[in-house]
Amino acid sequence: MHKTWHKAFHKRKAWKTVSRPGKLVYYMQPLVEHYFDIWMQPMPFPTIIKFMYSCVVLFFIMLPILYPLFVLMAYYGIFLYVGEEHFGLVPPPNWDLLGAANHVWRTEVTNKKYLLFVTMYIDRYRVILTAISSTVDYMRMALCFIFS
Repeated sequence: MHKTWHKAFHKRKAWKTVSRPGKLVYYMQPLVEHYFDIWMQPMPFPTIIKFMYSCVVLFFIMLPILYPLFVLMAYYGIFLYVGEEHFGLVPPPNWDLLGAANHVWRTEVTNKKYLLFVTMYIDRYRVILTAISSTVDYMRMALCFIFS
């Protein structure tokens, strides 16, 4: 007698009939359960830390995709540098990686009024984000007191 019900689902014959989205759902279940466990932690673990942890985990999951893109961008940058410095090639404006990086690196706010505006704008959204995460924490705490 075969012990088919004690085998993992991806080792059974029925696995070949499952669609690709079904297989993706099967393999994503442990990650989703982990996220669910993290987000349902009790009160001393604040929401802002849960959000940062979730972003870090997603970053590490995306590394197999991000690393080759980073390598391609680095080699394209080297290609552009060699082409501009040694051969006098001028890349099209939409494909000028070095010019875009130089523009971003050299950007600075010269008007003090605008610098104050940018600082206040960033502070405003930092306070809003903190308020929303605290509200979520306090609502969860109140619901835990009500329903427990």
